Amino acid sequence: MYFPIDPPDVEGVFIKRLNRFLGLATVGGREALIHIHDPGRLQELLYPGARIWARTKRGGKTQYYLVAVELEDELVLVDSALHNKIAAWLIKNGVLLRGYKVLKFEPKFGHGRFDLLLESPSGGKALVEVKGVTLEIGGKALFPDAPTSRGARHMEELVKAVAEGFEAHVAFLVLRKKARAFAPNWEMDRRFAEALQRASRHGVLIHAVKLETFKWGLRPVETLPINLEPPR
Repeated sequence: MYFPIDPPDVEGVFIKRLNRFLGLATVGGREALIHIHDPGRLQELLYPGARIWARTKRGGKTQYYLVAVELEDELVLVDSALHNKIAAWLIKNGVLLRGYKVLKFEPKFGHGRFDLLLESPSGGKALVEVKGVTLEIGGKALFPDAPTSRGARHMEELVKAVAEGFEAHVAFLVLRKKARAFAPNWEMDRRFAEALQRASRHGVLIHAVKLETFKWGLRPVETLPINLEPPR
């Protein structure tokens, strides 16, 4: 059982990141602009000389769309546009939230949108926010790898959803092979870490699922333990 990834058609060597969504890489012996959909810093992945896999784009100012990065002995998916589809696939296949049904992608709630609206086994409605995790340090998967005020707002909105009678969930998709546990990245973004901890205390359920990337798909590996407490 695996989630299929649309195969990239080129490989290259990363040179540098130009801005949040734009990078420069060598592809086929020539420098080319590459679209980076993931807004995180990805500093441990996108360094000069990193081997990348990309898909040719049609139209726009970039020639390629970044799909994955090779890091030592692992392949890491960095296409964040797939995250809600991956989560929906995990739910449909009973890996995550067994017995739930996906009703809608990007449902509106409050002042924004979440990633998924589900129907629970009892017939209730459940909102799900999905986050991809690509940072791993010493066996610990950490989110975020850059400050995210939007992420903290999502946690606050989930607390409101619980108060209004919804179930609420946060699904962290851990995309690093060596991760053995998940924790919020207190050092990088204390506001988000506190918002996640507060959401958990108010009934928002937190999940962390590790997936392994291969050419070209994703395999669910295991559910990781979660520690929401700040480091001492």
